[in-house]
Amino acid sequence: MKSKITSSDIFDINKKSGALILGKNRLDDYATKFLTKYCKQALVDPMPLPVEEILQDMGLTVQEVSLSSNLDVFGCCLLLDAHIDVYDQETRQYTSTAFNAGTVLIDPLSEAVFGEGSRRNTLIHEALHWEKDKRYFEILEIKSKNASEKLYPILCRQSETFYTPPEGKNTKENEVRWLEWQAHRLAPRVLMPKNSFKKKALEFIQQYKEAGENVILSCDTLIEDLSIFFKTSRLSVKYRLIEVGLKDTISRFSDYEDVYEEINSNKDFVKLTPVEALKIVDTDSVLKGWISDGRFVYADGYFVLADIQYVKQKDGVLHLTAKAKKNLAKCVINIREQKFTTYENADKDFLGYAVLRKVEGIDNRLLTFHPKYQSSLMCEPEEAYQAFYKQLASYDEQEEIELMKMIGDPTKSLCECLWFLMENRKWNYPKQFNEETGLHINYHGKIKKNNYNNMTTNVLMAICVAMRLSSRITQKLFDKSNNKLNYYSDPDKTYIRIMDTMPGLSLDDFNGVLGQFGIPELGSEIKI
Repeated sequence: MKSKITSSDIFDINKKSGALILGKNRLDDYATKFLTKYCKQALVDPMPLPVEEILQDMGLTVQEVSLSSNLDVFGCCLLLDAHIDVYDQETRQYTSTAFNAGTVLIDPLSEAVFGEGSRRNTLIHEALHWEKDKRYFEILEIKSKNASEKLYPILCRQSETFYTPPEGKNTKENEVRWLEWQAHRLAPRVLMPKNSFKKKALEFIQQYKEAGENVILSCDTLIEDLSIFFKTSRLSVKYRLIEVGLKDTISRFSDYEDVYEEINSNKDFVKLTPVEALKIVDTDSVLKGWISDGRFVYADGYFVLADIQYVKQKDGVLHLTAKAKKNLAKCVINIREQKFTTYENADKDFLGYAVLRKVEGIDNRLLTFHPKYQSSLMCEPEEAYQAFYKQLASYDEQEEIELMKMIGDPTKSLCECLWFLMENRKWNYPKQFNEETGLHINYHGKIKKNNYNNMTTNVLMAICVAMRLSSRITQKLFDKSNNKLNYYSDPDKTYIRIMDTMPGLSLDDFNGVLGQFGIPELGSEIKI
């Protein structure tokens, strides 16, 4: 009996829009069609695909530019003459720049951070857009002119690598996202054609078996050899081995579970302690870029979009809203956790990842971040989060306005500014002041009597943290004092980093982070 055809089996063109319709079961068929036209030999003989030559044959020109502040956008193919926002790493600004159709833009850092395989994958990804989507955009341009609608080219985002758009949603935006879905899944199939890739994999396996009677077959070795041969990433090779039907073969190899742990057994959306949060951000410039641009704040163990839908503030502390808790994938950076057993090329498997080792008894685990696993984040343009981020970092708007007036008034002292804040928090008694700040009770009376304007950095910082003040207000208070913060040396550098990364952290948690970095606790010198 003939099986029923589903949407996964379709390989067609939308007659109205010109968009390619391609089901997941026909991806290798399209890859074969593309290679038949541009490199037929790759379908017969295993080989590293001549990517640059193919782009030249297609009439495409490659140009290196930065397309995002956080390295999420790797590339873009101009299917029509258009303007693209180019990011300047020095000024941290975007500039709208004109490019001609047939230009492939690629971020020069993509290869440096994620390897040669990433660059080759991006170039083929963009070439596929030119081949399959140019007609669609030409038709769309005519329709858009009539509707006075501006078109913007498709951007190759890492965060959409594993994203699958909803079926049955008949909008232009969703149709374009399906075209991007196709390119993400077609690129590795073009770089590693099904039959020739499987042929080469089996050749390697046979070579290993012939090496000796007691040879131990290794997924790690096989993946490394295939990655080097086809000049692709190890992650792409891992998935491709499964896709071409070799799972049963490699799952019998001694290290299969260890090497495939990242794919088969991981935990998503893991909560981070404040110490883990700061440490994992410090391990990776890409993650740091995601956090530092103000789109995310730390709340309840997560880095969450700085949006009133997802974050609320109570007594200076940030918390997830009920909506955020029910929709973590839409608003929270996905930090993943997996068991970890070392193997020879383990470091290569985590190229481009933020990685933090977590030891629980005899169990080694890794906390990891990679843009590829952020596919469901409902991000708006970066500017949309700036105002709310600043709002979150402030305890009370009216209090801040009054405080700024006092700080700017040369007749007002530092102690008067602090007493104003202390009264607002009802720190009216020395014992409560000590409990909140960890500082000696005598400091309370000295501040109240305006007799402690020469307080040390440690004392002033302890008060600011205990009050859960933002780094911006803290810096203003330090400007009012005799102490100036040194943004480039510890401990001041770490103080500011914690405040910026995790606004509203309690003094105990703040001190916990300081301890992990070997910096003395605040308020700990003279406790009662």
